[in-house]
Amino acid sequence: MRKIQIGLLQIETRLGDVQGNTEKILSFLHRAAEAGVDLAVTPELATLGFGSGDIYLDKVAENLEALDRIRAATEDLKPWVIVGFVEKNPLGFFHNAAALIGQGKIHGIYRKVQLVNYRLFDEKRYFSPGYQLPVFETPFARLGILICEDLWFPEPARAMTFRGAELLVVLSASPYSLHKVEIWEDYLRVRVYDNLLPVVFVNQAGVQDGVTYWGGSMAFSARGDLVYRAPLLDEDLAVVTLDLEESSLLRRRDIRVREVRREILEDLLKAYDDMNRRNHEPHSSGTA
Repeated sequence: MRKIQIGLLQIETRLGDVQGNTEKILSFLHRAAEAGVDLAVTPELATLGFGSGDIYLDKVAENLEALDRIRAATEDLKPWVIVGFVEKNPLGFFHNAAALIGQGKIHGIYRKVQLVNYRLFDEKRYFSPGYQLPVFETPFARLGILICEDLWFPEPARAMTFRGAELLVVLSASPYSLHKVEIWEDYLRVRVYDNLLPVVFVNQAGVQDGVTYWGGSMAFSARGDLVYRAPLLDEDLAVVTLDLEESSLLRRRDIRVREVRREILEDLLKAYDDMNRRNHEPHSSGTA
């Protein structure tokens, strides 16, 4: 069987403390290397920290220097690593992004497509949304990378499945609220069932500015079995092993991926256009 060992780096990061966050990422990455993992994963925006405020405008350059420091560290380390960071594009706009790094190189960047603007979140003030759903080649597996809210929509994971992903990796910085743990577990398992793929979820831990980040990182097999759940609140380094061949075995009998019909996808897009057209139609005054 083809298996992959993944290090879940459930760390507590601090908004704006780029140096401290980077030291912590490197410390956990070295521990993951000692444990023999193939791939390590940080939470969302791990270099700069997650939160709200114009610090995202002030510390992007420092965050990019930190990413380069992590890249250089992988020259001497076996594991590849997916790192949440703030990317600056050629036009000067920022993305909530994740870099796939290995062997001293950045092999790809994923940009969060579903930005969040409710409750504690103000992402549209600072970030431009991504618009591509790539799959990344590694020596271990073809990866689809999602960032937090992206997982709550079925389309990104399904697109990556169609592109041949063998594993979905989700970076998150999810604050606690009532039933949030159960809701996340439900959504993660539904994406597994939708696509018959293993899924790994790495969430930020700790308390910052009165906000509790609940941790609770999880890994699911392609059958939907919960392989690992990290502790709530506290930092944690877990090593999980996932079977990459289980998906193909399941798909021999399960039609949910191999018999998706193009005409149904096209009708879905038509329904989407119909909805937008209705939403932009002028409302009747109700008078005769």
